[in-house]
This record gives sequence, C-alpha cells and structure tokens, in this order.
Amino acid sequence: MLSVVIPAHNAARWIVEAIVSVKAQSFAPLPDIIVVTSNCTDNTADLARAAGARVIDSPAPGPAAARNAGVAASSGEFIAFLDADDLWPPNSLASRVSLLNDKADAAMVFGDCRQFDDIDGQYLLRPETLFAESGLDADFFGDTAYMTDPLDKLLDAGFVTTGSVVMRRQAFDALGGFDESLQHVEDLDLWLRAAARFPLLWHPDLALLRRRHDANLSHDTPSMQIAYIRVLTRLANTLPAGHLTVRIRALRQREHRALARQALTSGHALRAMKHCWLAVTR
Repeated sequence: MLSVVIPAHNAARWIVEAIVSVKAQSFAPLPDIIVVTSNCTDNTADLARAAGARVIDSPAPGPAAARNAGVAASSGEFIAFLDADDLWPPNSLASRVSLLNDKADAAMVFGDCRQFDDIDGQYLLRPETLFAESGLDADFFGDTAYMTDPLDKLLDAGFVTTGSVVMRRQAFDALGGFDESLQHVEDLDLWLRAAARFPLLWHPDLALLRRRHDANLSHDTPSMQIAYIRVLTRLANTLPAGHLTVRIRALRQREHRALARQALTSGHALRAMKHCWLAVTR
C-alpha cells in the first residue's frame, strides 16, 4: 500500500536513524523502504541494507532524479518521501495515509514540521512548528481536510516540507514526477503542478522532524531564486489569464529585483542592470 523513498548522498551519519523512524510507525503492513544512493563515497548503502531498506542507485545526480528512480522501483499505491537526514515522529504516518485513502480525488497530503538543530549529535528542538511559526491554521488552509485555493497559497509560501508529504502514485505518474532539470525548488514545482490539477489535503499534526546542519543549509540563494523564476514562468504559461498570472508576474518581478540588489552589492553592475530590466519587462 505504501512505499517510502529516501534519497541519500553520503548519508552514513543519518540513514539508519531515518529508516528506524519509518519502521517505528504504527502502520501495517510495514512500508516498502527504498533508499536511493547517488554518488556515495561512504557506506550509506551497506548501512541502509542492514537497517532493512532496499537500496538502488540513482541514474543521475540530484534529489529529483533520485526520488523519481525510487518511485519507479516502488509498487505502493501511495508514495511517502523522507530525506536521509530527517526523521518521522512516532505514530505520524498512519493518519495521513488514512486521510489520503479516504479522499480519492486528492493528489497528496502534507503535515506540519518541526525543525531541530543537530549540534555535534545533540538535538535541540525548535520551540514552534512550521505552521505555528508562520501563523498558519485552519483559517488559512481550510476548515476541512481539503486545502482551499491551494495553488494561490502555494505560490509564495514554503509550508509544504517534502518529508511530510504522502502522494498518490497515480497522481505522481500523471504529473510526470519531479523535474530532473531542476537542481533547486524541484519539490515546490511538483506541488504547484499538483495543485493546478488536483485537490490537496492538509493535516494539522506533526509529520516531520527536519534536521538543520551545515551540510543542508543552502548557500546558493541566487540559483534558488533563478530556479523559482523558471518554475513560475512555466506555470504561468499553463494558466489562463487572470489573478493567478498577475500574481505570478509580481512574484517574478520581486525575485528579479532581489537578484539585482544582490548583483549590485557583489559588484556585478551589468548583471544588476539585466535583472532590473527583467523586473520591468517580464
């Protein structure tokens, strides 16, 4: 019924703990756990097998290719995603799967997330969850499990963490999976495409413990912004003219202005002028 896909690149420090958090769920039968290794130079694969996971190699670098390969090797009606350095809280999976199973028209369900700092193996939980930090509640998402106006809300808000998502395999295949040409925001891209075609579900309970450490904090903000602009542009081209396309244009202009400021600060005047021009004309 359920397959869990865990992409892993040199994740020997964390992979066993991630797999254990899956196997500890009150969910029967035990999910099929697929670890997808990508250019590993450590013993991630051996540790994952010993912990009870199937291990395959990714055909290409990047999380999108790894997740797609994991889904292709899976047989579950539902697909859950977990990063190798993150954890699922105890008893957090069954309620999301049950909700998605009950709502046959929905593509996916996501839940809340709490971040924790990993400091030399010592875990420090952050005081508030992602929903609480962002002030998101039933008034924002919708009074029922169905999220109201999901595409509109997803355009400019990062409240869906990949490790909190359970997706219907049929919807994943219909959407073509993750875009492997994207090295950033490939997850947001899939959620946006899903929201443009299907209902989305939200669950208020804690679904993910997200580990913060030096290796997973992105220092390439401009590349993420450029990828975000690309995703927005492609989405706009699939939508009829209306308030969503107007919003998307405003968001693209905002990102170009931010890129222009960054380029000017770093002494790249021509690049700054280019983004200023794009902020006005696109």
